Amino acid sequence: MRIYEIIKILTEGIPKTETWPVCANEPYGVYNIIENIEVKRILYCVTATEDVVTYFKENKYDLLISHHPFIVDVPQFICHTALDCCKDGLNDIWKDYLGIKDAMHFDANLGWCGDIEPINFFDLIKKITDLTGEPIFNAECNDYNKINGIIDNIVLCTGLGGAVQQQAFNTGSTCYIVGEGNMYLDFPAYIEIGHTLSEQVGIITLKVLLQNVIIDLAPLDVDYFNVDEFDRFCLKKEANCEEGD
Repeated sequence: MRIYEIIKILTEGIPKTETWPVCANEPYGVYNIIENIEVKRILYCVTATEDVVTYFKENKYDLLISHHPFIVDVPQFICHTALDCCKDGLNDIWKDYLGIKDAMHFDANLGWCGDIEPINFFDLIKKITDLTGEPIFNAECNDYNKINGIIDNIVLCTGLGGAVQQQAFNTGSTCYIVGEGNMYLDFPAYIEIGHTLSEQVGIITLKVLLQNVIIDLAPLDVDYFNVDEFDRFCLKKEANCEEGD
């Protein structure tokens, strides 16, 4: 596929209009495209680390689709919270997979909450790992006896769900399922999937949108999200804001 065809499909399927309002001014779209290249192989990553860029170049990919808004020196499409919030995006994948009924957003257009078919807490953990293929990062069930170990109502948010943890807590849901959070609120039950693992499922959306091109998932040992990466992004964003003032 030609790059302009891919850009059209991505911007229509993962529109910036669906971006979480808090991140309205973040990088989005295509970067470092200087010609109408033919794209045969795409690499999808959550975070465009230096290791991801090296992996991209060594394996001769044509386009990097990255979730987090870190711009690197390869042909790149950034989607971030547009992919979190759009129809069939990250939060929708988890909502549909976990079977949330009458789902409602709990913060702007970010995350979902609602009832699910009653399931044992540990069976819910297994269901999550069946999708990611990896162990979860953390899980707590503070009221296991009180709720008889059964989860029937959840609130979920991929990625850095700790940023909206108070809003999630205010829903009164039995269990908060989050990519990465701060376990300081007394949820009856809490499952922290892992930041990157919660967002790697975005490849499902991309493969539906781009069926005529090969899309690979960056390996976990090169695709990681940590505080240093987040701080680097925040510092760069602050510098750009100061330049614009």
